[in-house]
Amino acid sequence: MQVQVADAGTLAKRVTISYTAAEVAERKQQLIKRLGAEMKLEGFRPGKVPKAVLEKRYGAAAQAQAEEALADDGMNQAIREKNLRPFGQLVNEGVERKDGLAVTVSFETYPTIAIPAPASLKVEAGDTAVTDAEVEEFAGSIAKRLGDMSALGADETVAEDDSVTLDGSLSVGGAEIRKLAQFNHLVGGYPLFGKDPKEVVAAFAGKKVGDSVAITTTLPANFTPAEHAGKEAALAVTIAAGNRMRPAALDDALAVKVGAKDLAALKETLKLRIASRKQGEVRGKQLEQLVAALLAQIQVELPPKALAAAITRSEAEAEKRATEAKQDVAKAKAEAVETLKKNFQRHCIMVALGDHLNIQLTDDDFREQIMMAAQQTGRKPQDIAEQLQKSGQGAQVAMEIREAKALETYLDQVLGQAAGTAKA
Repeated sequence: MQVQVADAGTLAKRVTISYTAAEVAERKQQLIKRLGAEMKLEGFRPGKVPKAVLEKRYGAAAQAQAEEALADDGMNQAIREKNLRPFGQLVNEGVERKDGLAVTVSFETYPTIAIPAPASLKVEAGDTAVTDAEVEEFAGSIAKRLGDMSALGADETVAEDDSVTLDGSLSVGGAEIRKLAQFNHLVGGYPLFGKDPKEVVAAFAGKKVGDSVAITTTLPANFTPAEHAGKEAALAVTIAAGNRMRPAALDDALAVKVGAKDLAALKETLKLRIASRKQGEVRGKQLEQLVAALLAQIQVELPPKALAAAITRSEAEAEKRATEAKQDVAKAKAEAVETLKKNFQRHCIMVALGDHLNIQLTDDDFREQIMMAAQQTGRKPQDIAEQLQKSGQGAQVAMEIREAKALETYLDQVLGQAAGTAKA
């Protein structure tokens, strides 16, 4: 096999893979021999079909398969040995069968990108300290969740998260459209006939059981009867009853109930959970900062043909959306192109970062990703794995895993460099 690589324009290569007639014939005969061992033809014992019969029946198919296999093998070998990085689809420019086989393809390539030294990038360390107040708030939420519901006292006023029972009516234009009797509502938990939860809390503030409440609201789009949806309405109700979740006593007994040795042990566990959550939040923000810093610092020459084709599609989609929404089409198209270019730039940088750090994927990486998806969706890991295989999204998932590993590895280097500099 011979390989010829030539420039074919900006970030583009043309590759020709050539085989001699003998190499093609050898691969063809290998296929025919395998077919002879596998095929069952009437009148012949398995594996004893004459070569001439096989050639006559399967010769053309074996020739085509041999050429296709040689082209694939040769291209994969050329990409590895010549360190080529195809961007997008390979374009078949022709096949010649004179004195063997010569296949020519062209493709755009990823740009060469120099990854900056970790010391040149800065990200904020972030605050992961846990305060006593945060621990008490967390413990209090558990006590509240494990508490008991009881009626509001005569002197207690309605507050957020109280459950109230309302009697009254809902009117539009002075005409009653719905009568309310023993209507239950969780104050501040969700909108009340379109009224924002926070505004509902304010309307009930200072009110006791037996008091009246008047609210003006705009009925939601899904209100029934539909003829009143979106209209201004007046809600006039009396608080017939109210109940409040009373927190359980925050003591050793409650701690034991949730699996801790005592209250002190429970608070220590909660402190660790809060710290873990904060560390995760800080890590996420640091990764965002790192990506932003890379995008700001690295200028990327984008593959022109792939970019132009993507821009055409993106502009068409943006124009369609903007037209349907009666928005500024020119602005929508410009924003779509800007976003597309940034996504192209980010993708190229992430691929280069993975190469720079020599990030390799393992079976464990895929298993962890599948298990995580299973936990998030409640589906079986096997079902998710089968869906990935059938949908052909495995390559996309692999790219996302590699990107995540590259960013995590590089962030550790950036933080390590920063720490070392600070100590010096």
